Amino acid sequence: MSKHAVILIAACLSSSVSAAGLSDQAIPGKWLKEYQPESLPSLKHPAYYKELDKAKVEAFSGRYRQSLLTLAKIADVTTVDTVLIRATSLHALGKSEIALKILAAEGVNTEARVAMKRAEILADLGQSVDAIATLAAVLKDHPDSIRGRFLHAHTLESSGHVEEAKSAFEWFNAEPRQYLDTLKAGGELKIDDAEELTYIGRALDRLATLTGAYQNNESLNNAMLNLFVKAYDQLDRSYWPAHVAAAEYCLSHDDTKKAGDELLIAVKQNPGDARILELLGRIAIDTFNFDGADAAVDELRNVNVSSVRADLLESRNLLQQRLPEQAEITLFRALKRQPKNIDVMSLLAASAALRLNDDRMNQLLKDVEAIDPGNATAYFEVAEQLGAMRQYPRAAAMYKTAIERAPWWTIARNQLGLLYTQSGDEDDARATLETAHAMDPFNLSTTNYLRLLDDLATFAKKETPHFVLYYDAQRDPLIPEYFADYLEAIHADVCKAFNHEPSVKTYIEVFPTHDAFSVRTTGSPWIGTVGASTGRVIAMVSPRNGEATLGTFNWAAVLRHEYTHTVTLSATDNRIAHWMTEGLAVWQEEAPLRWNWVPMLYNAVKEEKLFTLDNITWGFVRPKKPQDRQMAYAQSYWIIQHIVETHGREAMLQMLELFRNGLSQDEVFTRVLQKTTKQFDIDFKVWTQQQISTWGYDEETGKQYEILRDLAEKYLKNKQYDQALNAWQEIQKIRPMDELPHKRLAGIHLAKKEPDKAIEHLKTLAKMEDKDNRWAKRVARIYRDEKRFDEGAESALLAVYTNPYDLDAHKLLAELYEKAGNQPGLAREQRVIPELEKWIEENRKRSSLGE
Repeated sequence: MSKHAVILIAACLSSSVSAAGLSDQAIPGKWLKEYQPESLPSLKHPAYYKELDKAKVEAFSGRYRQSLLTLAKIADVTTVDTVLIRATSLHALGKSEIALKILAAEGVNTEARVAMKRAEILADLGQSVDAIATLAAVLKDHPDSIRGRFLHAHTLESSGHVEEAKSAFEWFNAEPRQYLDTLKAGGELKIDDAEELTYIGRALDRLATLTGAYQNNESLNNAMLNLFVKAYDQLDRSYWPAHVAAAEYCLSHDDTKKAGDELLIAVKQNPGDARILELLGRIAIDTFNFDGADAAVDELRNVNVSSVRADLLESRNLLQQRLPEQAEITLFRALKRQPKNIDVMSLLAASAALRLNDDRMNQLLKDVEAIDPGNATAYFEVAEQLGAMRQYPRAAAMYKTAIERAPWWTIARNQLGLLYTQSGDEDDARATLETAHAMDPFNLSTTNYLRLLDDLATFAKKETPHFVLYYDAQRDPLIPEYFADYLEAIHADVCKAFNHEPSVKTYIEVFPTHDAFSVRTTGSPWIGTVGASTGRVIAMVSPRNGEATLGTFNWAAVLRHEYTHTVTLSATDNRIAHWMTEGLAVWQEEAPLRWNWVPMLYNAVKEEKLFTLDNITWGFVRPKKPQDRQMAYAQSYWIIQHIVETHGREAMLQMLELFRNGLSQDEVFTRVLQKTTKQFDIDFKVWTQQQISTWGYDEETGKQYEILRDLAEKYLKNKQYDQALNAWQEIQKIRPMDELPHKRLAGIHLAKKEPDKAIEHLKTLAKMEDKDNRWAKRVARIYRDEKRFDEGAESALLAVYTNPYDLDAHKLLAELYEKAGNQPGLAREQRVIPELEKWIEENRKRSSLGE
């Protein structure tokens, strides 16, 4: 299952109607009159099931409304079993006060199962003090209750009483149980009840985490996970809570794929469980699957229209999309329902951080601490949002506070370590990640990053006045010969364009494999690009052919693009809009619109499918269609071009300054361009229509193009070069943004022995081509033959830039440097060519040996 397809709510769930209101009536039939069952497949009950059996299974499988309807057929709904089913379903449907009332009724309120259910509901409503007191009373009379012990310890921990929770969890390892010691010694727990085993597994995981038991015990991870597998695979295949527990365990170790697999099994068994839907939604958000998260929110509200879990999930989704104002509307609604909900208050503080409102953020953190002294989660939530904005020092300070308050919490250390890798503080990253790894040796991202840091430690380094270049000297020996000089050559130019120079040296890390590059940029071995900037650090994959790379590419253009990111991020203190830094980076490549962008942009304008300023960023982050990412790049560049053409370069610089000062996108556009973003979208569309009007992709010109093209190709086939030349020149006039006329005209001029005229088209082709260096080499040879050696060397160097491991391109460049009298250039090629020949031979030997 793809990481981006973890949540497939629509495929797993049927749509269901919203809950009708339940009034607190003594006779169930009265408040069931307006009530309708879920739109879910009906369960097939065994023939021997009584109504109580049916209702119990229906409630357990998420058919909460149906279970209440089934219970209405029973004469006595005041027994312990019926009360528990009713309370479970009512609470799931958002009728928690009614559920608590029937659980408090005389005749059932002293029963342990009823008291524990009451405590669960109280804890879910944020009333942890009452929940803890209720559970303490249960344990006084039932000290051996596995469920009671877990709920008590879990509620203590989730409400901030960590030391008390740790002591409570210790019960699971005290004599005569010693469950954790048994697992650590490689033994097996002799538990034959799926529910009890699941509670024990959850308790032992928390105990192992809080006491550091995972350290230096590689077998404990699998042993712990196997408890949940045994519960749902051997003891009770219908016990979906074991799948949820397994998913939570996997998520705590950053194994999102396994967690998603477990949850998709669980959601089929209970499509209405709030925790399942919440976790699926969280995974969707983490993978930028905003539609999937919205689906989870909808399902939560279909079950419980006033679900605070849904409010929290929706708010997280909006924060991930950088929409804090909208998130706060939902959060304040949730806070009204639960005024002391720590999670809600924490996200409000995170939203304030995202809006750069430090005063409000600090006040909210104080409000959290007034309820929960020593709270760590709120600081973690704030750190996550600051980290996502690349506010590295501020985020690091928040992570450190969370770690100080919850030193056992590995995710905070892990995220701080990842933050340090992105900011280029690799010594701090290693120290932090090694500590996290010692505490949790099974976290996938931590392990990936530590391996990455191990690899980086073996890299060669070349330092220049403004850059530090890291590379694999064995697999990429040519990197320092060209990258360093090129970077210094573009530094002043790029910085001048934005009136800003970064205050520290920029790190350039060239990875020999695409997987290693992807881990560097995302924490996981997948990302479909060759270069990325996290601010101070620019990472890229080696520009050569190979099974573990993405092939050759013009690394010089990529470096100029990525260094523009570094400069604009530094100029705005990492507060620039995503689309703008991408648009400026393409703008700084100083190349015309790419051939493949032209028809794409034309169709987008004609079909009114351009992005708006509000949604263009997600074309990069979460494309819905295959071409969305390319469309986002092209349109971002177009927006920059439009702003510079219509308002001047100074307007663009003013926008950067205002972004640095923390203004929102709407505020920036209103102040600098004197128009709202919606007004800009309208004006921009008019401008784009003017742009495409001369491109020749309209229907009438398209027909003319096809007729002329067919005729021109016929002339070429018959070697009627003069007629072909006239035809292709006419085609170029009516469709000037097309690559094909340049190819054909270059070929015709070469066939007619007119190399001077061919050069114009060949140079255009070479400049636009970022993977194939044949055009650049052809231009270089023409200049060589015409004894224009300096110009030829420029084209030969472009050929080397496009494919640095092309021996033929290097020999051509060396020849031109020698004829031009360029001694430094020639000396470099004389160093490089033997090294490249050796490298080619070694790679040939490795390939023949199957290495």
